[in-house]
Amino acid sequence: MKNRKSGMAIIIVLVMATALLTLAGSYIQSSRNAGPTNDRILERVQADFWGHGIAQLALLKFKQLPSEFYYAYNFSVRDKRVTIPDPWGVYLQSPLQGNIAAPIDLNYSTNCRVLGQTRYKVDSIEFEVILEGDSLRRSIKETINSTRIKN
Repeated sequence: MKNRKSGMAIIIVLVMATALLTLAGSYIQSSRNAGPTNDRILERVQADFWGHGIAQLALLKFKQLPSEFYYAYNFSVRDKRVTIPDPWGVYLQSPLQGNIAAPIDLNYSTNCRVLGQTRYKVDSIEFEVILEGDSLRRSIKETINSTRIKN
């Protein structure tokens, strides 16, 4: 009888070791799967920062050159005139369009909409930066309100 009980301890130890090994294996598997997810999150965060930076550049360009913006927008977009070179295309050139290779490979472009209130001489201008990468597509929007004053 004494010999049967001593064998039971070995079985309990083996069952506990198997359970711990199973838990350790599942933990290692989940940590391996978390690696690619973290890389994708890092790419999205970097793309968002890049997009907000380009949107801030577009806002700064508008604040510094409002008459050039209105001339180009009214001539090319509102009135749909065609000329070479296109003033609106020239206004939206680098740094508002282009691509980057580091830290991630992205193509980006900037779109703009003027939501005008001609009665009150107030405009809301929306800049949208579209970022496209290998497995990534992000859209960042920034809006500014402006008042038109003739000198």
